[in-house]
Amino acid sequence: MEEEHHFTNVPYNYPLCLNRQCPKASTCLRQLVEQEVPDSAEYWVVISPKYQAKLKGACPHYRSSQKVQYAKGCMNILDNLPHKQRQLAIIHLMEYFSRRTYYRIRKGERLLSPAEQRDVQKILKQCGATGKQEFDAYVEDYEW
Repeated sequence: MEEEHHFTNVPYNYPLCLNRQCPKASTCLRQLVEQEVPDSAEYWVVISPKYQAKLKGACPHYRSSQKVQYAKGCMNILDNLPHKQRQLAIIHLMEYFSRRTYYRIRKGERLLSPAEQRDVQKILKQCGATGKQEFDAYVEDYEW
């Protein structure tokens, strides 16, 4: 049975793919979203077919249709660190993400991708945290 997709949170101006002959078309978000664009859509952003024709090997625009686990909020992590480690971790996280983005991540307003979660874990380890730290919550979504 073929999986049915309903893409409701496609980022604005998300580049779509028109290459239905691509060997990865059945699992590529760009191709699957293109197939679901309503007839009423007047304009869309597409990856140039001329550019794609020149590609040899793996497409740099491929995006898997498998959902990934995003982390939401890191208050639990910070609250469980000793004061000095917490202060150091906050400084490093602000340097890595920017002050504004750090506060949005901390409160769960901005989700962390799997790669960003690994980077946060590395920063925490450098600040003396031991073991894997759990974020406040996790949500599954597409990695646009």
